Amino acid sequence: MLPPSLPPLPSPPPPPSFLHYHGIVITDPTLARYVLRSKYLDKFRFIYSFLDEFLGGPNLLTGHTDAHWKALRKGVAPAFSVSNMKYAFDVIRGRCDKLVAILDALVAGEKGGTDAEGAINVDNLLLRESMDVIGRVGFERDMGALDAFGKDGGCAAAGPGKDVQVMIDATEEVIERIERPFDTVFKAWTPKIRHGHALMAHWQGVVGGLLKHIKAVHTAPGSFCNLLLKVKDPKTGAGLTDAQMTPEIAALFFAGIDTTGHTGTWALYLLSQHPDVEAKVLAELEAAELLVSPDRPDPRPIEWADLARLVYLQAFIKEVLRLYPPVGIGQMRICHTHDLSLAGGRLFVPRGTIVWVPHHAMHNAAHNWDEPEAFKPERWLVAGGGVEFADRLTMPKEWYQGWADEAAAAAADGALASAPSVGPSTDPDLAGLAGAGDASAAGADRPKRYFPFAEGPRNCVGQSLAMVTLPTTLALLLSRFHFKLAPSMGGRGGVEAREQYTLVTGIRDGMMMQAVPRPGSKVVAAAAATGPAVVAGAA
Repeated sequence: MLPPSLPPLPSPPPPPSFLHYHGIVITDPTLARYVLRSKYLDKFRFIYSFLDEFLGGPNLLTGHTDAHWKALRKGVAPAFSVSNMKYAFDVIRGRCDKLVAILDALVAGEKGGTDAEGAINVDNLLLRESMDVIGRVGFERDMGALDAFGKDGGCAAAGPGKDVQVMIDATEEVIERIERPFDTVFKAWTPKIRHGHALMAHWQGVVGGLLKHIKAVHTAPGSFCNLLLKVKDPKTGAGLTDAQMTPEIAALFFAGIDTTGHTGTWALYLLSQHPDVEAKVLAELEAAELLVSPDRPDPRPIEWADLARLVYLQAFIKEVLRLYPPVGIGQMRICHTHDLSLAGGRLFVPRGTIVWVPHHAMHNAAHNWDEPEAFKPERWLVAGGGVEFADRLTMPKEWYQGWADEAAAAAADGALASAPSVGPSTDPDLAGLAGAGDASAAGADRPKRYFPFAEGPRNCVGQSLAMVTLPTTLALLLSRFHFKLAPSMGGRGGVEAREQYTLVTGIRDGMMMQAVPRPGSKVVAAAAATGPAVVAGAA
């Protein structure tokens, strides 16, 4: 019940009807933590079911948090251990060498794949790299996506190049189906709907090839595919069937490609718009002896230990992920069995109400961040860290009081799983709240305002792979090239108009950029011997 000082809540709305749900949007970090960690708020399967044809059915990304999901998560999580990520690092470094070779050849005019402005679709190139990495690391298969670029120039009618484009088109198709759910029934005969089904079938064919491969080869102990083959169905005690493994393969393969590839693209774009930030990245690479220069045409290879030492690069990547979180649309939850009482009874959420936590809004809200619209990697260089945690209250202070008591009472009647807590903070208004000043609450128990890979038990199982791929790839590319936004993109306004928030945060029709070799690179030296064209453009 609400306190007398506050206006009464309206009567609970009627229960949701077909295709009609009430919903609330949450961008308060404490409330977000509260709902995303509740065992009674689960994935809103109606929305996620639109991915079933694309992914082959419910999976770790889209399924309910039931015994099957828990068995899968527990079974495959060790695939992303530190030891496995060190192996992944070697794979990534090898693919980065291929990236550099492709760009060298494009700059030298030895390979097709640039437009009339000499620009390349870096989004396509980085998605291909991600496909190769997840194919080898996750499924022990050489996908050959970057190798194929040498043959198809980025525009393929078949093979890995087409697979990348099909994946992008299929995600757009999923969003269109969510927006117009009846079209697949009442317009099933139209070419557009038939084309959508063909996209899904093509992707399932790619996934089927991966399943056939991992069942035919001797998989490495501890790899994702090896662990997936060992997972037992909690209902039968037997191994997973092909129908059960297919969605898991599809989900990891898709997520491993789309999220990391697009994030790398946004990183190159933002760097092209912020030369001061690029200068700081280059200074760090120079100090680490990783930057190409006239005195160092062959810098030393990047090593695993460098990832932790490149502090400014890591801060830069975090700021990219803040502005462009991979799954910007965020997470949707729903409880069909209980009404929820939040903030000491001041917020009432009737059962059947969608609770939506949009990551992009959370990361860009003025009530969570100072200057949220500014691109400032320096915000992540605060002594002691902890920038990802909330440092202010976004609702009246009294609304946060008594949450521990409320949660205990709610748990008694089965409404909520756990109480929120707020860890140590420099904000004096946070003193005295549940968990404040408790060292044990300084980590996982503190509400976050930043979670690019989701929050709570449903966070991204493969996020460690992304956070090895991104710094390795960017360090190698930026040590050798300066990337300029192509005029055809229309500047910052043109890019903003092309931003897409479908299943992931991408860009319509890719990102066209010009790769300019650094002074001292071999391609500049070779061009100098034959003509000034490339040398003149060197950064």
